[in-house]
Amino acid sequence: MEQNNLFCAWSGGHDSCLSLYHALKTNQVKCLIAPLIDTGMTQKTNHLSPSLLRAQADLLKIPLLIFNTSMDDFSENYKQTINSLKKYKIYCGVFPFITNEEQKELIENICTSQNIGTLTPLWRRDKEGILSEFLELGFKAKIISVNEKYLTRDFLSRDLDKEIIEEFRVKKVDLFGENGEFQTIIYQAPYFSDQLNLKDGDINLKNGHWILDISLVQS
Repeated sequence: MEQNNLFCAWSGGHDSCLSLYHALKTNQVKCLIAPLIDTGMTQKTNHLSPSLLRAQADLLKIPLLIFNTSMDDFSENYKQTINSLKKYKIYCGVFPFITNEEQKELIENICTSQNIGTLTPLWRRDKEGILSEFLELGFKAKIISVNEKYLTRDFLSRDLDKEIIEEFRVKKVDLFGENGEFQTIIYQAPYFSDQLNLKDGDINLKNGHWILDISLVQS
């Protein structure tokens, strides 16, 4: 099969990392794209700082494109960003959606308007099966944010593993955190050139989410 040039929507968490893994099997991923959304109080993508996202991209050896936007201007800024990739012969993006119809439709409409294709390798797959695959492949992810409606702050800094997945099941929390129940950072992956060394910082409650501040361990 002839390989296609793709960009990958990048959050730095377990969902986008597994989508990237599947995309790389038959495609060339030329760029990672991460929106830096201004909420008025903080500018974070998936609660990760640009330096952490760039550190992941360095381990992947894939260029990272971060663009600034507000929620109101998200669609327009996303359109401009992906349209700018056409000069590099990138005409398709890979996205981590599994069951979220609303988010999938939003992104597909944005991409269609720019004649950009979409690839969703996790779509409609069994979430428990995906997580088993995730762990078997050797991915390691740390929980860095939880929605206080669903989970308590003691889940922060724990690895996404079989034990914690069972706790999610008991609490009837979406096993993949697709609705924002929790968010992670990948620090080890089969396609990383090395492990990402992280240091835990303060824990803060922001907009209904317990957030663990993390930083890179300086060598």
